[in-house]
Amino acid sequence: MRYPVASLRIKNNCDGMRILYHHRTRGGDAQGIHINALCRSLEAVGHEVCLMGPAQPAVTGKSDGAGTQPSEQKSPRALTIPGWLYETAALLYNLPALFALLIKGFRWRADAIYERYAVYNTAGLMAARILRIPLILEVNAPLSEEMQRDGRLHWPRLATAMENSLIRRADAVIVVTRVLQGIFEKRGVTARQWLVMHNGIDRERFHRQVDGQHRRETMQATADDVVAGFVGWIRPWHGVDQAIYALQALRDEVPSLKLLLVGDGPALPELRQLVAHLGLDDRVHFTGAVNREEIPSWLAAMDLGLQPDVTPYASPIKLFEYLAMGLPVIAPERENIQEVMRHRQEGLLLPDGDVGALARALLALSTDPALRSTLGRQAHDRIEQGGFLWQENARRVISFLNTYSTRTG
Repeated sequence: MRYPVASLRIKNNCDGMRILYHHRTRGGDAQGIHINALCRSLEAVGHEVCLMGPAQPAVTGKSDGAGTQPSEQKSPRALTIPGWLYETAALLYNLPALFALLIKGFRWRADAIYERYAVYNTAGLMAARILRIPLILEVNAPLSEEMQRDGRLHWPRLATAMENSLIRRADAVIVVTRVLQGIFEKRGVTARQWLVMHNGIDRERFHRQVDGQHRRETMQATADDVVAGFVGWIRPWHGVDQAIYALQALRDEVPSLKLLLVGDGPALPELRQLVAHLGLDDRVHFTGAVNREEIPSWLAAMDLGLQPDVTPYASPIKLFEYLAMGLPVIAPERENIQEVMRHRQEGLLLPDGDVGALARALLALSTDPALRSTLGRQAHDRIEQGGFLWQENARRVISFLNTYSTRTG
């Protein structure tokens, strides 16, 4: 099995740490965005990173935007190979991965391994123990539970046992929400140290000074129009159809309200059909797939951001990008969302799946510029208040490693 090593630019900083970042991600979606953002931030705060995995996640070219994808794994059906064969390959992957980590770790004198969790992936833990360096495990979803629920595991007991063991034995486990930590604790799994670290943004790219006027002109939105937007890889469970139905309900009451959908995804064909069926073609603009670098300007074209639905334990990157751009957000009233934003402080939180409530929220924000301005300003400030920045996340990782070195040194 070929196991290429993708190294980021290396800083010659004698005081910095050397961190092996190991992953098993091929996608350039939210997973790739997260991986590259954290690695670059670790470098920006003065440390060296070697990114290792089956391929370096690309976040250039066609991108899904800022969407979040709950699972690290492609389904066996999507890969058109039997489930047992796919899982066997995932288990065997640990052999070349371990070999590569050990070679690089010894030659480079690595100080730590940072691993993005994937089902059956134990190479990082084995390498850390042999190299006698700490392992930080980043967990973005209860993958064994998620894949078992979707019928995508051939050996669910083995996957769950390996997942539980890995979390217990890692030196620190980063989870993206407190909700996710609670899921494992209810399962009886206790980490040596939990670190709750939400996703973040790059403030140099996402800020209120970004110009979105040319994007508004593209979608033929006037200065008087109110643009509600969604950005990301659009899946059926994102609930974007709810926003379309809410727009229809407000067709006559708020003729200035428009909907901007930025990104591609499996739900797009049905959404286009729904828009045509409801006669909303002049009120809804689809961009299709766009370059990742274009996302800030499309966000700047919006007056408010939409997160109609969300995985209960996820930390959607789009949410932080909405906030960073100073957009009031309409989102479901779920615990993971409430860890980040508050009702009538940075936006409006609604009962799950309530199209009527969504329509009322759109009505309130689209007809009250003062409310939009107040919530948008507070949304912008929330990023710094909550420390929802990639460089802050990098500093938290280094803070743990410094504490670990002091404790064990």
